[in-house]
Amino acid sequence: MKLRSPIALPPSGSSARLPALLLPVLAAAALLQLLLPYGEELPTAGVPARGKQVAPPPAVPRVLVPAALADRSVFSPVAAAAGGAPAPTDVLGGAVIAGTIKHGRQLYAVVQERGGRIRQVAPGGTVAGWRISALTPTGVRLSRGSEQFNVAYGAIPTGPAAPAPEDSEDGQ
Repeated sequence: MKLRSPIALPPSGSSARLPALLLPVLAAAALLQLLLPYGEELPTAGVPARGKQVAPPPAVPRVLVPAALADRSVFSPVAAAAGGAPAPTDVLGGAVIAGTIKHGRQLYAVVQERGGRIRQVAPGGTVAGWRISALTPTGVRLSRGSEQFNVAYGAIPTGPAAPAPEDSEDGQ
């Protein structure tokens, strides 16, 4: 085995040879940069002279959010219609069906209860005494005994208006 000096060049077939050859060129360029006098001054536009005060940056205005929006949950629908009309009666006791989520092959309804608790309910499960009979792309079909009605996602269910049609989408 042949001993090499730590400053010797790598073998000619090595990929480390080029950086080793460029090292003296870079060192000479750096030395030349330091030895040359400055030919031009840098522009001073926008830079304050010594001893002068710098103006503080402009204040960013605060965004004021109305308390009605700040206290509202993302999942909760608006409680009253525009114009100060009273809120409709809520048959689910404050629960809101926010949407659906799919785990594997099973589709679940995402339900936020009045206290803020969020849970997943499969078709056949119950929400405030109402059974989820079907999940559709636009909402949930709820049933209790002979009563049936559809609830759109995020809406406050106001009660069964008319029986759901028999030919609508069921098996999702």
